[in-house]
Amino acid sequence: MKSRNIVFVHGLLGWGPSEMGGFPYWGYALKLDTGGFNVHEASCGPISSFHDRACEVAAQIRGTKVDYGKAHSESAKHRQFSDDHSNKALVKNWSAENPVILVGHSAGGHTGLRLQRLLAEDYWGWGSSADWVEAIINISAVLNGSTLPYMLGCDKKTGLLTGPIGDFIGKAAQIFATVGNSVVPTLFDFDLDQWIGEGHDKNLPAICAALEQSDFAKGEDNLAFDLTLQGGYKANNALQTHPSTYYLSVVTQQTTKAWFSPKHYPDPLMNPVLKAGALYQGVKVNFDVDPIPGWGTGNLQISAWRENDGAVSAISQRYPFTAGQHPVGGEEIFDRQSIDKGKWYFEKAEKSTGRSFDHLDVGFGYLSDLTIVEAHKTLYRNIYRLLARLP
Repeated sequence: MKSRNIVFVHGLLGWGPSEMGGFPYWGYALKLDTGGFNVHEASCGPISSFHDRACEVAAQIRGTKVDYGKAHSESAKHRQFSDDHSNKALVKNWSAENPVILVGHSAGGHTGLRLQRLLAEDYWGWGSSADWVEAIINISAVLNGSTLPYMLGCDKKTGLLTGPIGDFIGKAAQIFATVGNSVVPTLFDFDLDQWIGEGHDKNLPAICAALEQSDFAKGEDNLAFDLTLQGGYKANNALQTHPSTYYLSVVTQQTTKAWFSPKHYPDPLMNPVLKAGALYQGVKVNFDVDPIPGWGTGNLQISAWRENDGAVSAISQRYPFTAGQHPVGGEEIFDRQSIDKGKWYFEKAEKSTGRSFDHLDVGFGYLSDLTIVEAHKTLYRNIYRLLARLP
């Protein structure tokens, strides 16, 4: 591979290296021997849309001011520019000859895919192309949407967020971002200057109040919508799988199918904060109105979406399939003899590590069960070794 730089992109309610007192979102992933790769950690809006997050990651990699685009910003009704990363580039001379590898967890998966789409469009006038990204590694990624956002306040018919933004953040925090007994949103930056300006620091009530006065929760330019089935369908419909890029997905799951029904129940190993979400997805959620075209047929039957990792259905993590044309190379990654560019490959984390993972185990969630530490490390060692041998 040309690339020697890997950029890690966090998911919903995640954080970057300068937040949480340096507590690692990615667990041991960036502390291991990478086999010669340089690893970098991006920080983007924890509840911002795929588009806004992609713009923020792009600016950090290149070392420039965040530009969300004039047309997009006018349509969304937020500011066009935010943080300035000039002279702080994660990767110097980023180009098709010096591309990056993107590793995304959860919402970080589609954030990386949106970033490649914008590069292919030369969105910022840098002379960029899709070849500025050589590989995209998705881990527990929400590639086709999740049924969990409906539990958090999204409308089943439209995918739009309903109710106060504070309710969504509070419910999501309980599920995604609890470390010990402290709740993450009191400790990190929400990176929402484009919506509410500066001066709110980490005051969550003030942030929520300001967001309520904006158009953030009224439309589709937020992570709540993007993570729904409707948001995934819209993202996949506009997504292109590029022939010069490797696409690999690591699937996590920690539920078991009941012998007497298609419903799935959380395994005893699952992080307790994820179990309510796992039960909602595995047992409860249903749709009176089809959320996306084709719902109720084939892989779009709710029974196929019951298996999950506490946050995302396993079937949604494999490759984009609800819309668009995205060639599939097949199941199995780490022991496969050859992997072709321009095709999607996927594998359950359990196959190569001998241990099942819930949604948080691939990052800081190992703290809830220290017996998974070695499997956690093995997963990332396998990724680095695979990248090192790809041509």
